[in-house]
Amino acid sequence: MARILAFDIGGTNIKFGVVEDGKIIDRGSLPTYAEDGKDSVISRLVNLINEKGNVIDGIGLAVAGLVDHEKGIVYEPPNLPGWSEVHIKEIIEHKTGKPTFVLNDANAFVLGEWQFGVAKNEANIIGITLGTGVGGGIIANRKLLLGSVHFAAEIGHMVIDPSGPVCNCGQRGCWEAYLGSAYFSKRAKRFLQRYGITLEEFSPKELSELAKQGSEPAKLLWEEFGYYLAIGLVNLIHIFDPDVFVIGGGVSNAFELFIGHTEKILKERIMGYSRRKLKIKKSSLGDDSALLGAYYFAHEEGKVW
Repeated sequence: MARILAFDIGGTNIKFGVVEDGKIIDRGSLPTYAEDGKDSVISRLVNLINEKGNVIDGIGLAVAGLVDHEKGIVYEPPNLPGWSEVHIKEIIEHKTGKPTFVLNDANAFVLGEWQFGVAKNEANIIGITLGTGVGGGIIANRKLLLGSVHFAAEIGHMVIDPSGPVCNCGQRGCWEAYLGSAYFSKRAKRFLQRYGITLEEFSPKELSELAKQGSEPAKLLWEEFGYYLAIGLVNLIHIFDPDVFVIGGGVSNAFELFIGHTEKILKERIMGYSRRKLKIKKSSLGDDSALLGAYYFAHEEGKVW
């Protein structure tokens, strides 16, 4: 398929782009209105697809949550209430007549960076999205790793401390419970208030600006963030032995504030560190990673694993 309409469905906004030869030639976004329910969201997708139907050959759709990448079924995405088991591929194909390919958004992220971004030409890649949650996608020997039921790489729910804070998933000590933006902000608020520092939201963006202005307590918070990031990476390195990690998502904008401490911890904890060719890179595609990954997945008709 030559020209793909790619979607990145978020809880707040739906980003879309018409992609040809790996280049976004038309783009836009519309509100998700997730609270209106799945039928309303899908109806708006279908309307947009039909509007552009004469210039596109197929659909690529990236969405958070557990996804059957072959059947195009979405299970319980965290940002789309009421989507308990949605056969979205079947629904959209029936309503538009366009071949549709559905994948997890973090898998779309790593596919995009592998084909068009900083991980191009690498064989073994782990993509990590740092935002409200922690998402993951894995390329192993140039194939997308999906696992037996396509739920692989939910790395945000890797437990790094069984006695740690409670995660939204119900477990204690998930990696996400240390790196997810809401958890990080809550921890930062408690810590900074000891120093009499008050911010509007204690958001990662505010914390990043504060550290860049020279605040030592804020710098310490980002060092701690780098430490927890490293603990999870150590586990992933010892299991998968990747060539490169690609870090994306909103929190990655603070990359230079935490990556130094992350690398310090990796050198201390990884077996055979000096023999590895490990790289950690910030996403080069920004918000376009998932769109381009959804495009590639559809372009290859899902045959990437």
